[in-house]
Amino acid sequence: MSDSIRTFVAVKIPVPSALRPVLRSLATMNWPVAAVSPDNLHVTLKFLGDTPIESRDAIQRQIAELVIGQPPFVLRVVGLGAFPHVDRPSVVWAGLSDAEPVMSLTQRLEMALEPLGFAREPRPFHPHLTLARVKGRPPRELFELLRQHANTDFGTVEIQTVEFIRSDRERDGAHYSTLAEYKLI
Repeated sequence: MSDSIRTFVAVKIPVPSALRPVLRSLATMNWPVAAVSPDNLHVTLKFLGDTPIESRDAIQRQIAELVIGQPPFVLRVVGLGAFPHVDRPSVVWAGLSDAEPVMSLTQRLEMALEPLGFAREPRPFHPHLTLARVKGRPPRELFELLRQHANTDFGTVEIQTVEFIRSDRERDGAHYSTLAEYKLI
């Protein structure tokens, strides 16, 4: 039995109805496009990776302290894009605007968790929703979908909780389980 688990801190995203057809299109593309399940849509605030089990309580205390007084907030889901580039997609994402609360939470998490041994992320934080991963040469339909929805406003979502999540790698992809949930009030 391992003495560590893979974890991250995130806000789960309820799927805006206008985004559902995009998720269905991605799911029908099959290999090499691996669509994210609508139930797993989230914005990762801090990826912790292999986390010693004995650190769980300290991490949960830090997250709890951090969200005290943080009110729920609204994010707007706008446009599709890809990392590293739309011409060579390995990750398909939906963009987020009005994301200042997410940016602030991320910065505060970086500072709060660093003393527990979790290094700050060196890359700038770009708030986004991962919709699919691309493992090989993408079908033409993917490029058309990216072009068609480059600037589409998919609507808003209300964020009411921050979650500490365990990620287990399985044959059919990652499976997530919530270790702790923190209500924004």
